[in-house]
Amino acid sequence: MSIIHPNTIKAIAQSVDIPKLSDEAAQTLAPDVEYRLREVVQEALKFAKHAKRTKLTTEDINDALRLRNVEPLYGFGSRDPAKFLRVATHPELMYVRDPELSYHELIEVPLSKLPREAGVAVHWLAVNGLIEAPLPKLPREAGVAVHWLAVNGVRRP
Repeated sequence: MSIIHPNTIKAIAQSVDIPKLSDEAAQTLAPDVEYRLREVVQEALKFAKHAKRTKLTTEDINDALRLRNVEPLYGFGSRDPAKFLRVATHPELMYVRDPELSYHELIEVPLSKLPREAGVAVHWLAVNGLIEAPLPKLPREAGVAVHWLAVNGVRRP
């Protein structure tokens, strides 16, 4: 007997466009799915142990899936572990709180400022003890400011 119920296998099959999975096929697939799931979780636990963590993260699961040449789970990456809450009427049932947001609140939030362009500022330099007076700054063009460089008494841009 498998921990994963054949009805769960049927529901997963329907979600991936396999509408008519027979009861016998679901009964046969349930132990294999459980075995594969245990393998992935055991590998993920090894990744967490090697990282000296006690909590299993989605990155550990993704690493275990990559180890098995399976495409990782997209959209579930987070550094914070999910906070599970117990249902009051059924103590064995748990859920993750997911608040509903209205589109109006999301649209009215002001956009964040764009980062400034990367720029380079080069200043004059004295080499071999020859110090040259600082030159006035040249106008910046395309984020780059150029100043004079004194090498062996010869000024170079």
